[in-house]
Amino acid sequence: MAIDELTKKEQIINFAQSDPFLKISDIAEYVQTTPRYVRTILSEANISLMKLREKYARNMEKRLENDQHQDLQAKVILRDEYSYNNLETSKVRIEPADENKFPDIQRIRQDDELVRIYQVQSVDEKPYCVHELITFMEREINQERLDNLESIYDLLGRKGINHLQFMNNIITVEKPAEVIKRYFSDVDNVIVSKRVVLLNKIPIGIERIYIRGDLTKVEFAGELVI
Repeated sequence: MAIDELTKKEQIINFAQSDPFLKISDIAEYVQTTPRYVRTILSEANISLMKLREKYARNMEKRLENDQHQDLQAKVILRDEYSYNNLETSKVRIEPADENKFPDIQRIRQDDELVRIYQVQSVDEKPYCVHELITFMEREINQERLDNLESIYDLLGRKGINHLQFMNNIITVEKPAEVIKRYFSDVDNVIVSKRVVLLNKIPIGIERIYIRGDLTKVEFAGELVI
């Protein structure tokens, strides 16, 4: 369901649960209502922003713990002939994206614009992986803020990170799209992993990882069913 199809009450609850660090006045502005009405709705729904913030902190702790157990994750690794000593990761970059090409991605905040956030990994100065996220973000993002990021997901910040969900990865072999071809100009096909990012069951982004097969290999944990 699109955010503009929700009632004011549903939008207020969605904003509170997605980003508990929002102020009452911020939610009221997004929903185009009064702070008093926002307080009334949250009270009737038995929602406390303070408790949601505490829950967010606990979820972040669990997330850090889960990051230590990655045995079930598929891994993209370099082929044996390449050395990780020559591995480089670019800074996070951002550029506008065409909304017409991504009709299923929903805008949570009215003034946000669709962007393509991406990062390139290279070995021996040759790109082998491009990681991108298509999502809506605020219109002006400080370059200094981008320079201090380690991952494209860092830009999501507090945007309900504990409510993010991911659909299954769909892996295909495709010809590089024009926006990717600049990195893989000498490759006919690349491995593409794609999944939809959800926030409170609303599709807010599409993540795609483009992998150069002649430099890398993909390891899947467990059984591969065909």
